[in-house]
Amino acid sequence: MNAAATATFATKTPEQIKADLLGFAPPCVDAALRYHAKGGADALIEMLPGVIAFHLPPGAAKPPAVLPDEFRLNQDLGLDSLALAEMAFKLDDLFGIPIETREMAGVQTVGDLKAFLMRKLDQA
Repeated sequence: MNAAATATFATKTPEQIKADLLGFAPPCVDAALRYHAKGGADALIEMLPGVIAFHLPPGAAKPPAVLPDEFRLNQDLGLDSLALAEMAFKLDDLFGIPIETREMAGVQTVGDLKAFLMRKLDQA
């Protein structure tokens, strides 16, 4: 998996990326900046715990820094359908890849989310 940055994401400045990720945990922002600079699936995957944590409902437990692929987004992490829709909008806006909310319906686990995001970026 190469996971090269989309044209939209590649044209953003580091300051724009930081602004897009305002409120996200510093490791997530750092991973996004590494992905912007070098591409690569590793940096993109390192962003996911921060993206998930940002979209958790208030009072939910903070997810671990490394999320096992088998963790279920709803049952194990507490993301509901609204949070998944908001996450889809954020990823669409950040990377410039069209993500329909209905596409997220099949995304049940962290592994599903990784595969889905890689597929969308490969299609961009």
